[in-house]
Amino acid sequence: MVVLVASGFAASAQTGDKAALEAEREAIAARIAATQKLLHESQDDQKKTTRQLAILEEELALRQQLLSNLQSERRETERRLAARHTSVSKADAQVQALKDEYAEMIRVAARLQGQNALWGLLLDAETTTQVFQRLLLIEEYGRLRKSQAELISTSTLALREEMDGLRREKAALVSLEVESREQRDAARKGARRQENILSDLRSKERQLKDQLAKEEARRAELGKAIDRILAAARRNSNEGEGFAATPEGKIIGAEFKANRGKLPWPVAEGVIVGRFGTHNHPSIPGIQIERRGIDIATSSDAAVTAVFSGRVSNVITIPGGGMVVMVDHGSHRTVYANLSRVDVQDGEDVITGQPVGTVLDQGNGHRAHFEIWDAAGSAPLNPELWIAR
Repeated sequence: MVVLVASGFAASAQTGDKAALEAEREAIAARIAATQKLLHESQDDQKKTTRQLAILEEELALRQQLLSNLQSERRETERRLAARHTSVSKADAQVQALKDEYAEMIRVAARLQGQNALWGLLLDAETTTQVFQRLLLIEEYGRLRKSQAELISTSTLALREEMDGLRREKAALVSLEVESREQRDAARKGARRQENILSDLRSKERQLKDQLAKEEARRAELGKAIDRILAAARRNSNEGEGFAATPEGKIIGAEFKANRGKLPWPVAEGVIVGRFGTHNHPSIPGIQIERRGIDIATSSDAAVTAVFSGRVSNVITIPGGGMVVMVDHGSHRTVYANLSRVDVQDGEDVITGQPVGTVLDQGNGHRAHFEIWDAAGSAPLNPELWIAR
């Protein structure tokens, strides 16, 4: 007898991949929405042209990620579609085989329904035991025929569900094609807008250099202040003092390390407009910018929050550069700079997500500066490798 194999297993095996791709797509789309919001906020302010360019570059990078995600999802959908085709073909063949078997049962039953045929089958038995066995066989055959009819009904329903799944996968493929075209069009528009902004910036090179000099001066002052603080902290650590040496500091330090790549962003909504390390200036040839952290463009008056529990080790003011908060996490320290206001004080314990201050606009839009340092080391770490993507 043909036994129908449960259909749909090939498609369900891919459910995890599909869910992961969809979750990634939603996260990227949310970040693109944040870039568009920030672009809209700064579109009428000519002083923030470099900010617009940085946000736009981030948006284009995100759209490329989204297109890559859509391509992966398309390949995944095509695999599911092929699996559905195979599953439907198998189910269709199985249903047909069941129907053929059932038809043969009906023909046999029709021959047995005649009284002469039935009595002939019984009288042909050589013993009473054989007569009894043949009666049981005829009764079992009737039950089997009924079971076969029910199996055909169930199998037909399963086939119909597979066909519905096939139609859904085809519709999903069409939807992905439409979204891919929309994202490619948006990326082309963004690239044209980026070129227009670059052209505008090249005409303001002197102004940009003056602005860059002020930013470099603020970065240098911030760097010197952080170096002094970390040097003092390392001295205390060597002497067995400070938060890192306490049992609480050791526990938090271990937890901080375990959350690499999972830490929340220091702002609720934001776009990275200045990346860690040394990079070429976007519009001034021969000029490089070095950052020991990242700059995150965000909305006006946005709260800057602690990315992990710890203790505020320092609150300082950078002349002409706003306020700075440093939080000790035992094994690491985080720095929150470019703040217009501070909501914590030295020695205060903070928890993940607690506001430490409010972001400042120094003429190039509201942006938070964020750094991560290994408390035992002398070099900054790339925050992008620590915060959730």
